[in-house]
Amino acid sequence: MRSFMDFIEGPTRTASLARFMLCAICVLGLWQVLATYVVTNRLLLVPPMDVARALRTEGVSGALWTNALATVSAVAAAFPIAVVLGVGIGLALASSRFLALTVGPMLTALNSVPVVALAPLFIAWLGLGFASKFVIVTIFSIFPILVTTEVGLKATDKILVEASRSFNASRWQIFTTVTLPFALPFVISGIRVAWARALVAIIVAEFFGSFAGFGFAILAAGQSFDTATLLAYVIVLGVLGLVGSIFFEWLERRLAPWRHE
Repeated sequence: MRSFMDFIEGPTRTASLARFMLCAICVLGLWQVLATYVVTNRLLLVPPMDVARALRTEGVSGALWTNALATVSAVAAAFPIAVVLGVGIGLALASSRFLALTVGPMLTALNSVPVVALAPLFIAWLGLGFASKFVIVTIFSIFPILVTTEVGLKATDKILVEASRSFNASRWQIFTTVTLPFALPFVISGIRVAWARALVAIIVAEFFGSFAGFGFAILAAGQSFDTATLLAYVIVLGVLGLVGSIFFEWLERRLAPWRHE
C-alpha cells in the first residue's frame, strides 16, 4: 500500500495519468450511484452512459463541431490579446505610482462587475456573433493577468535588485535578468486563472447573443430539458479548462523551472 501511495504521489507522467484516471473513476462511480439511487428524475440528472450517447449523437450530427468552432475560434482570437494587454497594463501600473493610484481603482471597480451584467450591453453595441464575444472574452480575461503581473513585479526581492545595481546593471538589465524572471510565475498563474474566466465569459456571451457555440447549445438543451446533452457540453467545457490548465502549468515549468526545484 505504501509503495502504491509513493507511486501515485510521484512526479512522473505515468503517476499523473494514474491520478487522473483514479479521480475520473471515482467521479464516474459516484455519479452513477447518484443517478441510479438518489436522483431518479432524469430531468435533473442522467447516468454517465446517457451523456456519452448524447455526446456521440452531437458529434455524428455535426452540431458538436459547429459549436466547437464558434466557441474555440472566439476564445483563441481573444485570449492572446487579453494576455498581451494584461501584461502591458500590469507592467505600466507596476512602473508608475501615478497610474497605480489613478487608474488602479477604476480597474478594480470594473473587475468587480459580473460579466453577466455587462454582456447584454456589449451585445447591444456590437450585435450578435463574433465581435461581441471577442470583446467580452478579452475584457474579462485581462484582470487576473494584470493584477498578478503588477503584484509579481512589485514583489521582486529588493536584495536582488540592489545586488544588480552594485554591479552597475542598467534598468533594462535589471528588468530582464531579475524583475521579469521573478514575476514570471505570478504572470503565468494569472494566465491560468484568466483561462478559466475566458471560458465563463464566452459561455455568458453565447447565452445572450449567439447562433452557435457551447453556450448556445447548453441554453438550447436546458430550454428543452435535454439534461444529457447539457451535461455533455458541460463536460467538454471542463476538458477545455483542464487542457488549458495543464498547458500553462507545463509552460511555467519550462519558463520558470527554478520554482519547482
